[in-house]
Amino acid sequence: MTLDNTFFLKIAKKGLLTKEYEKLKWLDGKLNVPKIILYDFTFDTEYLITESIHGEMVCSPYYLSNPDVGIKVIAEAFNQIYKVDIKNCPFDVSINYKLDLISDNVKNNLVKDENLKEETLKKYGSVQNVLEFLKNNKFNDKICFSHGDTSLPNIFASQDKFTGFIDVGECGLADKWFDLAICEKSIKRNYGEKYIDKFYKELKIIPDREKIDYYLLMMELYL
Repeated sequence: MTLDNTFFLKIAKKGLLTKEYEKLKWLDGKLNVPKIILYDFTFDTEYLITESIHGEMVCSPYYLSNPDVGIKVIAEAFNQIYKVDIKNCPFDVSINYKLDLISDNVKNNLVKDENLKEETLKKYGSVQNVLEFLKNNKFNDKICFSHGDTSLPNIFASQDKFTGFIDVGECGLADKWFDLAICEKSIKRNYGEKYIDKFYKELKIIPDREKIDYYLLMMELYL
């Protein structure tokens, strides 16, 4: 039973919730994520009920008014990610997986030139050119466990204590700089650019700007 007695129900076409269900199962006891109450399916539909995570998003009004507290919580969230033992992790979401995803987006015309940032379009000229740059400049992953979407709405806390993550459908083995890039983008949007340096200082990490900028560019081709 959760502290606030709140549960969440997801309903989707068959196959769309399977990945999240399998990852929540694998993460049970390894990382603070929602507990599964029920997973079931019919011939064309899946159902997933989970407990809620205690606390609130680190982009709630409290943390927007207290960003220094939020930064400390986010750093603790990343430290918890890095403690996940990847030895038997069956989920590969590394750079080739991500390049395949965005290649499909471009192939299916789901991302258009007008979706790019103005400066990106000016520099690269087209979505196709961005994709080619990303393919031709990929690097070796610094593999760790990755949440897959470390934007602030997916990180929960109570006051100055990290309480858990939601939305783990893209978690797995990936380059550490991907999660950092996503979080950096979200910190800038919610707290302001000056808090990016505070984030890396709190984590005691020197940012690799080349890799972070690579993933920030990649995100422009995500849906």
